[in-house]
Amino acid sequence: MPPDSAVEESVTKSEKLQKWLDLNQYSRKGVLRYEKIFGRTFVSVGGEYTTRMLTEKLNLQQNMKLLDIGCGTGGSAFYMARRYGVDVHGIDLSTNMVDIAADYRSEMEATVKHRVQFYVEDAITMEYPVDFYDIVYSRDTILHIRDKLNLFQSFERTLKPGGKLLITDYCKGDQEHSEEFKEYVKSRDYQLHTVQDYGNIIQRAGFVDVEAVDVTSLMLEMLETELEKFLKNEQGFVDEFTQEDFNYLKQGWMDKIRRVKSGDQAWGLFTATKA
Repeated sequence: MPPDSAVEESVTKSEKLQKWLDLNQYSRKGVLRYEKIFGRTFVSVGGEYTTRMLTEKLNLQQNMKLLDIGCGTGGSAFYMARRYGVDVHGIDLSTNMVDIAADYRSEMEATVKHRVQFYVEDAITMEYPVDFYDIVYSRDTILHIRDKLNLFQSFERTLKPGGKLLITDYCKGDQEHSEEFKEYVKSRDYQLHTVQDYGNIIQRAGFVDVEAVDVTSLMLEMLETELEKFLKNEQGFVDEFTQEDFNYLKQGWMDKIRRVKSGDQAWGLFTATKA
């Protein structure tokens, strides 16, 4: 166990991050705006399209237990519960995310509602039951966390032998980065690695059969598709939110596309197995 001072420092950092997320990037309004571009209940790259594509890799079976780290507003959890009949324990540090996910859960059919649970938890400090989950799943969340090795070791412990890990996450390109990108990363307090380095950390955590795949081309395809669809629905979005909100998201997606095309920003897909 880390010394009490280390635990206290970790809790303090988590509380600060939670407050910043809930008041800024993931304010309730901010989350609902994101859903207008990712799709209802989704707040990660490609929404349901990439969720469907990626979960096909997991060989999910009825009644498996899945831990969804950074569950957002529940899109992946609802999809996997409905499509595969798995039981999903979703956690997120953002109270707004979890509140919205809980609202959606209340609207779901009983077969889905009884299989998904959402909790406000800090992935760094929460307790992980040993040899409990069949799958640990996370979409574009761990970029916020500095000590990824310790986190991945927790994932390895909580998986059953033979259990699977699947993560997508923002990464950085393997090049000298622009000052603009460095400022963007600093402003968000992201902790980014190259795809290869990220995979190496997972391997150091004790996983086997680690695959670290650069899927930046898929990210670019999704960003361009999302932006095109979003632009076509300008009036509907402005009627619900504001022109300022529309311009903010439009610019944000254009900036992401530019970062990806320049090679600064990358997207990684990571799969691994517990021995």
